[in-house]
Amino acid sequence: MRKKAFLLAVFFSLEVQAQTEKPAPVQQVLVNADQSGIDASRDFIAGKIIVGKQRIAESGVQNVGELLKREPAISVGRDGRLGLLGMPGYTQVLVDGMPYSGDPFSLDLVHIEKIEIIKTSTATSGPVGIAGTINIIRKKTEPRASQNLRTGASAMAGRMGANMAWSSNQAVPDSPLSYNLSLSATRKPTRSDAQEVETRLAGDAAPAPVFEGGRSTRGALQSLVAATELSWAVNPDHKLSFSPDAARIQTANEGVAFRAWTDGRGLSSESRNKETMTGYSLPLAWRWQVDPVSSLSIKFNRNHSRLDIDARASESWLDGLVRQRRDAQRHEQADSLLHAELIKEFDSGHEITAGAKLVRNDLDIAYVNTLDGRPDPSLAVFGNRSASRIDSGQLFVQDAWRIDRTLAVNLGISAEQRRYALDEGPSHSRMRFTMWSPSAHVSKKIGGNSKRQVRFSVARSFQPPSILQMQLHPMLNSFAPCTTGAVCDGNSIDTADSSGYPYLRPERALGLNLSYTHGLGKGSELVLEFFSRELRNKIGSQIGLETVPWASAPRYVYRPANLGGASVRGINLEGRVAGKDLWTDAPAVEMRGSLGWARSKLDDVPGPDNRLDGQSPFRAKLGASYTMQAFPVKFGMDGSYLPGDWVRSNLSERVYQSRKTTLGANANWTFASKARLSVALDDLVSHTSEGVHEYIGSDQLLQQHTSNRTRTRLSLRFETKL
Repeated sequence: MRKKAFLLAVFFSLEVQAQTEKPAPVQQVLVNADQSGIDASRDFIAGKIIVGKQRIAESGVQNVGELLKREPAISVGRDGRLGLLGMPGYTQVLVDGMPYSGDPFSLDLVHIEKIEIIKTSTATSGPVGIAGTINIIRKKTEPRASQNLRTGASAMAGRMGANMAWSSNQAVPDSPLSYNLSLSATRKPTRSDAQEVETRLAGDAAPAPVFEGGRSTRGALQSLVAATELSWAVNPDHKLSFSPDAARIQTANEGVAFRAWTDGRGLSSESRNKETMTGYSLPLAWRWQVDPVSSLSIKFNRNHSRLDIDARASESWLDGLVRQRRDAQRHEQADSLLHAELIKEFDSGHEITAGAKLVRNDLDIAYVNTLDGRPDPSLAVFGNRSASRIDSGQLFVQDAWRIDRTLAVNLGISAEQRRYALDEGPSHSRMRFTMWSPSAHVSKKIGGNSKRQVRFSVARSFQPPSILQMQLHPMLNSFAPCTTGAVCDGNSIDTADSSGYPYLRPERALGLNLSYTHGLGKGSELVLEFFSRELRNKIGSQIGLETVPWASAPRYVYRPANLGGASVRGINLEGRVAGKDLWTDAPAVEMRGSLGWARSKLDDVPGPDNRLDGQSPFRAKLGASYTMQAFPVKFGMDGSYLPGDWVRSNLSERVYQSRKTTLGANANWTFASKARLSVALDDLVSHTSEGVHEYIGSDQLLQQHTSNRTRTRLSLRFETKL
């Protein structure tokens, strides 16, 4: 029966055309960002969720990640990753329709206009995003002058953090020029502590201990971001905008670790790691209103970023061997994008969107790997530099047809071809592939009421491998020692090295979404949604014993691989309900939340736990807010729950993660009409999470038990309009 359902969508079963020359690139997609508000959200045929200015302004949180964690449609994994449909690894995240060189979820809300979320693929959003797309839109100029300032402080386990943000919008009356400027700076403490125990199980013998260990890390994240937009209305039909931004983000931490094996070996290490990312972006856009029903937009963007990684460790072995290790990298990336889009409306209800996009990505990486101050020969086999170039071109066309006041259809197709070259010392890889992504979306308003809608979507989408997944340059496991001046000896399955695979093929998926939306009022609605994804060429990972050029004996290596097929089925219930939408005299209470059930299966991995990594079988979120009538104070709380679960993602590994419960509370006090004080407590349920990592060998099973503790964080923020 499941097979028959997908045969109905045979039109969408176009294959990836892969010519073996080698590797694939980083994705860039543009999403239309003109709509806003709950009405526009309901009017979008494919089902768009919009987090607008008002919700952002009233949230009282600092960054995009904190805001999205409260959204019912956003799922949060046990590792903290955000995504859609419980599939964080398959969610495309963009900033102004383009990939962001840093962490987009760490962007301060002072830079953000709105956020758009779709849980399917459209021709205009491109072929990537199997679970959907989150598009974060930066602030645009406004026809009025304003200034805002926010300062904040935080504390976690006795360590302090601070943040500051300022924004200004200036518009001269009767002038075609306007501009805005926003600045943000953050310092956030980080901390992690873990204990590890490993045992060996072989046949009927009793479990035998292998080692005990632990690690502790203290650090801080610091960021400085500046962004502006200069807008020039040349005339009523032509508008130019220039939106440069620059950022510097640094993480630095120090840590200690130890491990004691039962065979007499022992290791203690002290580490100092620093990562510094600097970058800038120079977007230029021109929009021409050709006539009242036609518009043409052309965008050009030039990005540059540099990432410096410096990891140093002093390793002391119980037998007296002391090693000084340094692994450093410098990533230089330059991206160029040209995008053109034409939109034409017709009296018959059709809105045709057609466009093209050209992208070039260049990435150069330089490596410095030393042991005791001398070059590490084991890491020199692929040279000390790598270079890659990615060229891609995309064409798309889409017809949004409003047949009548109750029925609308969106049909489209996008085609993208990618070529790229990867050079690593003696290794030279070339690859080319084409992604065809047709899509169809239907929206039916029941009785002509936009608050009650049924939506159906079917789309072909893809997940290309990242260039880092394809690079052969290895990362050696520090618990499998290498002797200075020589290549490595062997290792064990639980101390595998990691390396890429330059012949990965993109994952492709056929996706179905069926939803019913029931509006209860202006700001209240319930959504029941069924979704399905059929994946091919699933990219996962595997551990194998290999003869490798960096070792004198075979070593276990952890590599990405195309594992075969996979499937996901799920149903979600999401809602946001304001008390006053139910009855007029209700208190100012708002409830929001979601429940999700999902089942996934890897076809070529034996069960019973052969599921997609990160796809929880059940998840729940609940949030509420209450605004007092006598005082300008708003209270809120948010909680989530994920059950414990085993996942087997390949033949050699099985992982268990214990249940995760989160709870946070906040209060916002607005006073003097232009000022607000916010206080928040995150992770009120401070607990220790347990994990088990099983390594499955031919004659034994290794079980590695890990425990990590979460800690409560206190935040205080003050905002004012100047």
